[in-house]
Amino acid sequence: MGLGTLDIAVLVTYFATILGVGLWFGRKERNTEDYFLGGRSQHWLIVGLSILATELSALTFVSVPGTAFLENWSYLQLYVGAFVGRLLVAYLLLPAFYGGSVTTVYEYLGQRFGPATRTTASIMFVLSRLLGSGIRLLAASIAISVVFGWSLNLVIVLSAMVAIVYTTFGGIRAIIATDALQALIFIGGAVAVILYLILAIPGGPDAALETANNAGKFHIFTVTGSLNNERLFWVLLINATILNMASMGTDQDMTQRMLTCPDLKKGQRSIIFNAILGLPTVCLFLLIGALLFSYFQAFPNRLPETIADKPDRVFPYFIANALPAGYGLRGLLVAGVFAAAMSSLDSALGALSSTAVTDLIRPYRRTPLTEHQALQLARLLTVGFGAGLAVLAIAFSNYDQLLWQAFKFVGLVFGGMLGVFLLGVLTRQRGNDFTNPAAMVSSFVILVALMLYQNATQKVIIAWPWWVVLGTTWTFVVGLMFRTDPKQSEIQ
Repeated sequence: MGLGTLDIAVLVTYFATILGVGLWFGRKERNTEDYFLGGRSQHWLIVGLSILATELSALTFVSVPGTAFLENWSYLQLYVGAFVGRLLVAYLLLPAFYGGSVTTVYEYLGQRFGPATRTTASIMFVLSRLLGSGIRLLAASIAISVVFGWSLNLVIVLSAMVAIVYTTFGGIRAIIATDALQALIFIGGAVAVILYLILAIPGGPDAALETANNAGKFHIFTVTGSLNNERLFWVLLINATILNMASMGTDQDMTQRMLTCPDLKKGQRSIIFNAILGLPTVCLFLLIGALLFSYFQAFPNRLPETIADKPDRVFPYFIANALPAGYGLRGLLVAGVFAAAMSSLDSALGALSSTAVTDLIRPYRRTPLTEHQALQLARLLTVGFGAGLAVLAIAFSNYDQLLWQAFKFVGLVFGGMLGVFLLGVLTRQRGNDFTNPAAMVSSFVILVALMLYQNATQKVIIAWPWWVVLGTTWTFVVGLMFRTDPKQSEIQ
């Protein structure tokens, strides 16, 4: 891929700005309160933008256009449930977290049930976040690899190294500031490429939209069919509501940002703003996919067959081979790809290090860590987790259609986690520190066994959108059968 002088200037400006912003905002990190929560003084608007960058990031930039190109807009069905799920997090879970003045959401479980529940949930988060963020890193790295023609493994390692630098130094302040900036970059890139496609397709916008529409690319809702239909609206509505409650309310990667706001109301504003802004952003990337279909229908010789059946590579291939060089547009889109990679990774590193230090190390140390020791340990763990994510991304490099794969894998873990959080906020005397971990782990084991059986037999007994619902229900119902330890109730 050729880059003109202006394209290179755009890229250099992007990297210099991201590193500068990250280092500047991280210059005052003196203790873990600063490093993990930014002194609880972050503006809700910036927090909402940073959540958007992490949530959409690589999978949106790469896989959503590919999904719309190969299929249609059915992915948008998830957003109805996503909005409902965010509202439930804002008004059901966040009050409990702010009420307990927690650093991580798993601290709340310790306050409500005890150390075993807290530790089990923390371990499940670490495992699920490593897997989920590994897939996100892979999605962005595929795009960069296709654009530049570089080795995929090399891109994964380089992307991880850049994010590790400013995250290790700057903590959550650097993550929030850089993610908010990167959200604006890849939204701006999406708008720019839509305008280019409309102008480049013969016949203009009317012809482009008509071609995509005639091919069914704008189809959204599937309201009739089997409850095991993975694209049925009612199935995805339930799945997205539960999954978004879990991902936004029990995943430290997302909730950590909300907890950096000064108070509950501002934390609620951040996630509601995120919910409102997310819809048009997703539509932008779905529109790119539909317009890419029209573009390659008009110019079929410009898309090799080896790329056409791999949706995660279509948009990167377009950036590398169809966008004109030398006008800054290609540089902006490549910067958007890098922004997707960085925002996928930095927040995961911050959440993983905060959870490891706060929930898995500090409670079990015979000699309490000083603030200096804890801060140094957090930075060391940030580097270690970055290396681990790179290894996992390389391990998953042969997977296609990463968008739906990511939803499948997180559904295995999030159900058990959400079930125990709901047990905490919806009941007063139910849930036990001995049985809660058993319920969460058994939920995961049951769902993994189900997935393996269905993969082996090629029979769909329970479609993947129901997995997170099943896991949540199982954990919640099992927890209801046991009373909270009276001593733990006294703590409350």
